[in-house]
Amino acid sequence: MIQLFKSLPYHAKTALNSLVRHMALTFSSASAVSVTLVLLMAFLVIAGNISNFTYNIEESLQIHATIESTVTDENIQGLINKVEQLEHVKKVVFSSKDEELESYINSLDEASQKLYSIYQGEANPLLNALLIEVDRGENLESVNNALLDMEEIHDAAFGGDSASMLIKAMDGIRIAGGIFVVALSILAVFLISNTIKSAIYSRNNEIAIMRNVGATNGFIKMPFMIEGMMIGMIGAVMPILLTIFGYRYIYNVMNGMFLIPMFKLQPVIPFALYVSLILLLTGMIVGIMGSFFAVNKYLRWKR
Repeated sequence: MIQLFKSLPYHAKTALNSLVRHMALTFSSASAVSVTLVLLMAFLVIAGNISNFTYNIEESLQIHATIESTVTDENIQGLINKVEQLEHVKKVVFSSKDEELESYINSLDEASQKLYSIYQGEANPLLNALLIEVDRGENLESVNNALLDMEEIHDAAFGGDSASMLIKAMDGIRIAGGIFVVALSILAVFLISNTIKSAIYSRNNEIAIMRNVGATNGFIKMPFMIEGMMIGMIGAVMPILLTIFGYRYIYNVMNGMFLIPMFKLQPVIPFALYVSLILLLTGMIVGIMGSFFAVNKYLRWKR
């Protein structure tokens, strides 16, 4: 193992010289890697933003809990603190009965607004309320049930079966997107690996000469593995640049959202950096693995 680390600089220099010496082969291999990683980048960006859209939709779902009329204004803050201590509760906002009536009137047409405006002031029949946000949409029902068990809460609702179905649909979209990205990643790995293998197979004479002069299998494999890693890194440069600058451009042009504010795009930083890191690691790891298996297979054939 110590000898392996000592020989790494030599193998790295050999791999670099080989890349320069076989410039045309390096360029074609790196280009194929770039095209594949650009495709992977596009779907990672799309899947990441779709996942963000679904979470934003879930976060827009709130529990509307009305407070018993027996709860005095002095006890409101204590009730808010009590609700905030419930598991999965992220945020609690108090809405007075006047604000509740104003919100209801604003949701009506002009004729109805005039009709219901007579209830403003002392005639307001509504109750004070709490607007509760939870950490995940799937926890809405459990938090809603916990609120109903409180004696200070008159009623609580979050949308019932319709909201539950929406949450399940969002989960299904995220799962489908994840499966699609995994499938595409496997395809990208396969394509990049075959590209690296083709580059290695075209230089079988070098491997045969090294075998004939007594080089060990490890000594033969190492420069090719480093070379494969370098090809993967070179091939990842263009997709990374497209990710950082292209996604920033799209984000700025669309003002950080897709059509409506609810569909917020992932922020450029750190999202673009995460995608870039995935592309770089994919190119490097697949390059190493493709070279390893290609050389290993060729060495087996020669035994």
